[in-house]
Formats: sequence, C-alpha cells, structure tokens
Amino acid sequence: MRRYARTLVIILILVVLASAALSLKTVKIGGFERGAEDTILGLTLGLDLQGGSHLVYQSDLRDLLEQPVEPTVDQMEGLRQVIERRINSSGLGEPILQVLGSDRLLVQIPGVSDPDTIKDLIGETAQLEFKHRMTAIAKQIEFEPGEIIGFSVTTKATGDAPLPTPETAGNTEGATTSTESTTDNLVASETTTAPGVEEQIQIPQLEISFSESGKVKFDGIVGELRDSLVPLVGSGAVFPDALLLSVAGGEFPELQIPYQPMAFVPELGQAIPLGGDPLVQEVLDSNKYTVSLVSSITDTTDPIGQAREQFSEDATLQIGILKGRVDEDIGLTGENLARAYPGQHQGSGIPIVNIEFNSEGTKTFAEITTKIAGTSDVLAIFLDEEELIAPGVTQPITGGTAFIQGHDFTIDRVRNISLLLEGGRLPVPITLIQERDIDAILGKDSLEKSVRAGFIGLALVLLFMMLYYRVPGFMAALALLIYASLLLTIFKLLPVTLTLAGVAAAILSIGMAVDGNILIFERMKEEMRAGRTLLSSVNIGFNRAWPAIRDSNVSTLITSAILFWFSDTLGATIVQGFAATLAIGVMLSMFSAIVVSRTLLRIVAITPIGKKLAWFVPTEGRNLPQLNADTDADTA
Repeated sequence: MRRYARTLVIILILVVLASAALSLKTVKIGGFERGAEDTILGLTLGLDLQGGSHLVYQSDLRDLLEQPVEPTVDQMEGLRQVIERRINSSGLGEPILQVLGSDRLLVQIPGVSDPDTIKDLIGETAQLEFKHRMTAIAKQIEFEPGEIIGFSVTTKATGDAPLPTPETAGNTEGATTSTESTTDNLVASETTTAPGVEEQIQIPQLEISFSESGKVKFDGIVGELRDSLVPLVGSGAVFPDALLLSVAGGEFPELQIPYQPMAFVPELGQAIPLGGDPLVQEVLDSNKYTVSLVSSITDTTDPIGQAREQFSEDATLQIGILKGRVDEDIGLTGENLARAYPGQHQGSGIPIVNIEFNSEGTKTFAEITTKIAGTSDVLAIFLDEEELIAPGVTQPITGGTAFIQGHDFTIDRVRNISLLLEGGRLPVPITLIQERDIDAILGKDSLEKSVRAGFIGLALVLLFMMLYYRVPGFMAALALLIYASLLLTIFKLLPVTLTLAGVAAAILSIGMAVDGNILIFERMKEEMRAGRTLLSSVNIGFNRAWPAIRDSNVSTLITSAILFWFSDTLGATIVQGFAATLAIGVMLSMFSAIVVSRTLLRIVAITPIGKKLAWFVPTEGRNLPQLNADTDADTA
C-alpha cells in the first residue's frame, strides 16, 4: 500500500484542484484570470454555443500588374493588431482574432449578432497621425462686459489638517514631490472651539459672481480643467490645465491654479493629481464659483490680507487658462510614412524603432523637427486617435529617416510599435470571403442538448462497465469521472474555446478512454485464467495492453494534427476546434488509463476485496483455476 501512496496523493491533489476550479465561475490568482460568469462552469464557449458573429477575411494585395501577392507574416500580424485595437475600443466585446494560413484573418465576436456593424468597423482605414504637442500654452478668455458681475476675497474654515502648499498644489513647473505641509502660514480663526473639537483655520478664497452667459463660459473652463486630469489613453500621462487669475494693471503676478492639488514627479517627468477637494468649486444654486488661493498666496504672515490686496474689488478681473497639452495637426499622416521596422542602436545596442518618410513626409518632418528640437515639445503619434508614442526631438532631422528610442523599450515593444506603425501606414487590403451569424438562442439550445447527451452517454457507459466488469468496471467508472473533471479543468484554464464540434470530440475522447480500460481488463482476465494472482494479473495486464493503447492513441493524435493543420490552412475553424479538443482528450485518456485506473486497481488488489477473485472478471469468473483449486482442496 505504501508504494502506491505517492501516486494516490497526486491523484487526490489533482481531483481537489479540479473540483475547486470547476466550482468557481472565475479563477483569479495574481495576474492569472480564467473563466466567465455567464457560461456553464465558467468555460469559454464558441460562437455556435454562445452566439455571435463569425467573419473570415482574405488578403487582397496586388502588384503593379494587378496580380495577387502573398502578404508577409508581419503584415498580417500588424493587420490583426490594428483590427483588434479598433474592436476593443468600440466596446462591442472581446474579439477572437486568428491568422489562418498565410493570407486569411478570422474575426469572431461572441455575443454580437450584428455582423454589419463589425464589417463597417473593420472596413475603416487605420488613421496614423503625427501631431506637434505643445505644453504650458496660455490662453486668455474674453468675457463680455457684465458677464463677470463681481468678485471678492472670502475665507473658508477648515480643520487643522495638512493643506496644499504652493509646491504641491500650485504651478506644476518646478514643483517638488513633497506632499507635506504645515499651517504655520495660515491665520487661525478667532472663534473659540470647544474642548475635543479641531481648531478651525481660515484659508483665503476668491468668490466670483457671473451672469447666466458668463457662468456658461466659465463652466466650459472648469470642464477643461477637470478633463485635463484624465490620463491620456495609451501613454497614461497627465497634462493638467491651470486656471489663470490676475487683475488688469495689477502689480502682483498672475496666479496659476489647477483643478485639484497636484505634485510634479521628476522621475516620471509628469504631474500627479493628489486628490482631495477641488480648488475650483461651484456654489450650488447660484451663478458663483469659489477658487481656493491657499496654494497661490506667498505671504506667510498674512495670506488673507495679501489676497484682498491683490484682488481689490474695484479692479478688473482677468481670467485665462494654461493648457497643459495642445496637440497641433501638422499634416503628417500614415500616407507620408514609407517604412517602420525594429532595430538596435549601433553604439549602445538598445532596441529602437526605425522610421522612414517619403519625399513629401521628409519635408514636413524636417520642418517640425527643426522647430521643436531641443525644446520640451514632442511629436505625438496617434493610431486611430489613440496615442501610440510621444518622442521628443533632440536635433533637426532633415534626411527623412530617424529612430525612436525609450528607456522602457524592449525587443518585443519596438517590434509591436513597428507593426502598428506599418499597419496604420498601409493596412493590408482585405476581402470578406465568409460570414456567419449564430443566434444566441440556437447556441444555448445546442449547448443544453450536447450536455444532456454527454451525461446520458457517460452514464450508460459507466453502467455497462460496472455491470459487466464488476470491480474493475467500478474502478474504471471512478477513473472516468476523474478524467472528465480533469478534462473540463484543462479546457477552462488553458482556456480552450469549446464549440459544438469540440464537445463532440470531448465525448469521443471519453469513449476512447473506456476503450483503453477494456483492453486492460481483457488482458487481466487472460492472466487470471492462466492462474496468476490478482496483483500480478493487474501489472501484467497493464504492461501487455499498453502497446495497443499507445499505438491507437498515437495514431489518433497524428490524425488530429493533420486535421488541425489542414483546417488552419483552409480556415475551417470548426474542424480545427474538433482536432484540438480531441488531441487534449486523447492525451489525458492515456494518463487516466495507465496512471489512475492502474493505481486504483493495485490498491484494491491488496485489500480484502482482492480475495474475491470472482468479482474481478465477467460472469464466467467461476471457471478461474484459482477458484477450482480452492474447491478441490476443500473436498480433499
């Protein structure tokens, strides 16, 4: 018993893990996540079981003589990535995209039953644009007479808690990363507070009253301030705008006030919102706004007095906005890009992206790089209005060729950027050659019938095995249940997209697992009829049945590989799913027959049940020589 304990423990651990994986709809371990909330056992279902759209496109590249040309691997991969990004950004669902053969692209979107929407989306040309990104651009906002009714400096009471300082909440240029602050520069309220209540502190703020039209105009400014705090899609960087406040002809400097307290992180080269209450707030049920001045007033002894001196009520208030980012069109698009490819820097060996422009692009590129070289401005590259990369320019580039480098560039990253640039420059012309729309109701009905048929078939097989082969049949039934749970767990964790054909292949693999057990049991029966002990019959039976099991399963695996290769080449995804599922089932069935069934029979053979030899062969077990020998001994 002890010699089989290790194998038995491994089997039990696998069963426990499989049961846990199948009992949860979704499995999440760190960054690993599998499963779905809306499917049976959390399995990944194909279109024929879940419903959705199925489209197959073929490349339509042609040479100067209009002869078909086979696309390169990189061109097809670039096309796949461009289409995947476009569908993901549309919110239509999670697409399944696969390159079939050398010139076909499969697009499947489960749960989407409107293929026209998908076709329109895929048919759009990828838009690659180069833009001049300028930072810290001041813009004065013109208010008509009477739109600013008045303004005054007021105070706002707050608890004795750390407040934003000019270094964290004011200008983002030259600010530090420190978020510590004190209240030494604030004037405490003269109001006496009860014991146990925080001391109230008064901070200066500017209250501005607007007319109806003036408030609408200022609402737009506040909206721009708020929107500028959203990280830019693609890069994740934040370019915060700031409200500009000053008085006409005043001697005090113009104040720059962001929507929220900010900190500038030199390591990242960007500003980070600190959260907390906005510095610009609307007064409810009125046409007024308050602007906190706590981060802008520099007087450490009397900040409220300085604020009232700077914004005297008889002065004329001037309002502007400091744009953290302005992307200017420069007329440079994917049509001007001749080539993009990955490479390595000759001196340092770091990965880089090489780009080359045509004659028109070379001229425009030379003009913009000459203009922004050595400045804080950058050249932002957008693919389908999503930022791809925003490199700076160190020197004018007039030859039309350049390279892009970055501190976080890897070989895979520069290859992906190159593919996306190529895909945006010239997406591979494609033609729709196959289209299917599967109704979700039909898929659900097919799934229910398939599961029902699978359970009925499995139950009948298990019943036959137990009735005919008795104890070995019971052990085989137990092994088959373990096999089925492990198979479903593998399908869930890989994950394998189950189609109707895949379900059929899984059921077929169960039959093949039964076939392996039958071969073993028949060999066991022959050994027992030859007079061997039960344990010896189990070992020899498995050893002699193994070559037949191995050869039959290997031939099935070869057939599955051929089916998979042909279906991949011809775009027959139904056959491909059948072949992949069958191959997984066959490999697991060999493990089930040789490891699980044999271990269970070996353990039973050394228990008291093993002495009941008639329980281990079909109904003719009474003819075993071992039983006859025992009967003769009793008679003598």
